[in-house]
Amino acid sequence: MDEDEPKAPPGRPEEHQEREHEPVTELLREKAPPRPGRPALTVPEQPAVQVIAQARRLATEVAPRGRHRPTPDLLRVAKALVVDEHPSAPGWSAAERELLAGWVAVLIEHRGEDGVQQLVSALNLLGDGR
Repeated sequence: MDEDEPKAPPGRPEEHQEREHEPVTELLREKAPPRPGRPALTVPEQPAVQVIAQARRLATEVAPRGRHRPTPDLLRVAKALVVDEHPSAPGWSAAERELLAGWVAVLIEHRGEDGVQQLVSALNLLGDGR
């Protein structure tokens, strides 16, 4: 075997595959520790009330009336992949984060990734003062 070739990790192949998915599983179970570095959401810092208002506006536009109760799994995804990645999130209260996660989960349920992108665009426009 050439020294430059990647080596298979020790153990059974299925063990390696399980370890590769651990970070995602931890995120979904809300056990992942915060990771240092830049937030993944590329939006300006904003008060929670502004972000919640934008998410609520977009969610109520796409969700049928009275259909604003996302599943627990979608709430976890919204929190881990959107709310916790906002650069201002560390300064928000737990209640603000939960409320935002609910609206983001509604967006994800009804619009998927497009809903998240709409929210990011709206937050960037708001941050530009438009």
